[in-house]
Amino acid sequence: MKETIDGFLKNLKIEETQKYKCNICKDTGYVVIDLIAYPCQCVKSMNKLPEKLSRTLLKDFNLEFYPRKAINPEKSKDTYYDKALILFSDVKKFVDELEAGDNYVKGLFITGPIGSGKTHLVSAIYNELKKSKVDIEFFVVPDLLEQGKADMFNENGGRDVFSKAKKAKVLILDDLGAHNYTPWIINQLYSLINYRLNNMLTTIITTNLRLEDIDIRLDERIASRILELCSIYNLNVDVDIRYKKNAGLKQ
Repeated sequence: MKETIDGFLKNLKIEETQKYKCNICKDTGYVVIDLIAYPCQCVKSMNKLPEKLSRTLLKDFNLEFYPRKAINPEKSKDTYYDKALILFSDVKKFVDELEAGDNYVKGLFITGPIGSGKTHLVSAIYNELKKSKVDIEFFVVPDLLEQGKADMFNENGGRDVFSKAKKAKVLILDDLGAHNYTPWIINQLYSLINYRLNNMLTTIITTNLRLEDIDIRLDERIASRILELCSIYNLNVDVDIRYKKNAGLKQ
């Protein structure tokens, strides 16, 4: 019987269809050693900025990528540049207040399409505050959730990464909404945001979703807490900034 099975398996051609971002943990976020699960190296570095953004500062944020033409001329004369300038000016005040030692500054909720410069801007905020020794953490939301799941396989029950995110003086959550919205994820996000609101901890959130979309796709409780926790900004562009950079374009 064993020879028959072995022969069958030898003749069976299995096509490899699954491709993993991390071949070490097969995208589970953890590795098992001696029956103990440990976070994989790929998730240990998830709260670190990509190399190309690790030295970005506010002086590197180029407002000329936002054209001086109306975003929606039928409704308003506000231009892409006007909106970006307002946000950038408020961000500089925000950073100055935290660097001056203020215990709490109201957070920022920055919404806008892909390629509008949201991650570039919050990376600059992170680097400026880190340079000033402010207690700040940066997480891409889908990565934070995956790391939290991986931590749950350890004895700490998933508390490590979420505890770090909850308790930081300043927290940046990049790309909220870029994930599947399971009840577990919604509960984790609500718990995190609600904790930071109740404890008056400064929070910065970026997303491709509008606040009303978060209300529908995630949870109205999360949207409500964000309204209390953050000032709302729209950062729009006519063309993906990465395309403009590659093409050598500005306005």
